[in-house]
Amino acid sequence: LFAALPIPPEMPRLLETLLQAQAATRLSRLKGGRAPLQFLGNSGPARSLRKLLDTLGRSEGPLLISGEAGSGKHLLARLLHQRSPRASHYLRCIDCAEELDVTALSAATVSSVLLENPEQLAEEDQQKLLDHLQRHPHAALFTLDRDELMPAVQQGRFRPDLFQLLAARQLHTPTLREHPGDLLLLAEHFAKQLGATVARHHRRFSDEAVDAMISHAWPGNVRELRNRVVRALVLAQGRQILAADLGLQPMQASIDAPVTLEDYILRAERQALNDVLARYTHNMSQAARTLGISRPTFYRLLHKHRLR
Repeated sequence: LFAALPIPPEMPRLLETLLQAQAATRLSRLKGGRAPLQFLGNSGPARSLRKLLDTLGRSEGPLLISGEAGSGKHLLARLLHQRSPRASHYLRCIDCAEELDVTALSAATVSSVLLENPEQLAEEDQQKLLDHLQRHPHAALFTLDRDELMPAVQQGRFRPDLFQLLAARQLHTPTLREHPGDLLLLAEHFAKQLGATVARHHRRFSDEAVDAMISHAWPGNVRELRNRVVRALVLAQGRQILAADLGLQPMQASIDAPVTLEDYILRAERQALNDVLARYTHNMSQAARTLGISRPTFYRLLHKHRLR
């Protein structure tokens, strides 16, 4: 963290800068494996994906996990490994941009192996991998694909027979744009989880920050969201996280569309829904009871705010 302060420094600003530096240090040391792994979301795509995880985790053979960068492919691979009979073994990662280690591939017979950058495999390494899969058709091999393998096959840079073996089972991670109803739930989750780590667990997103997040395109998907929340936890100086803390531009208020009472009601409804969904992710009945409404009304509100 870099900060320029006048000399002599103003004490409140100096203390805040020191707190920001401390928060940044703690977040940089945070290990991803501390919190229980979970694929959060109450939208249709998120719930469907969780069901697939339970099914695919019990089956055997290679699995292709495709999707945009930052959409959660590594997380899904770890979740699948946890659900497999090989969960007690270490999940091994192999970067195909380097020379393929055949001995490392043999680990897939007793544990799970994760292949990254498969489109960069050299021709001779593709043959090695093909031979291994033909000898071990039930190998636990997770291949991560940023939607680059099929173009490589079409351009003759990747063997189609190898692609068919790697893609015997497939799982696609949705982009954040495909389940926008989960955006605020995920942002609140990261702020709460990471905020507790850096002793900044009372930070709330301002209405300006919420509007800026909703209007942002999120090309980096959930990874970008998490990184922006980390940035905001370090930079926020008050109890609220502002759009600037997230590195986003606040939406310009329109003169022709003033804020109305209905706008405030809709915003309050959405915040209440996200609060209970974050607490009762897998118990919709309890979430409805907490809000004091019936389950049909709860589902109607979820649909209304595009949270399912």
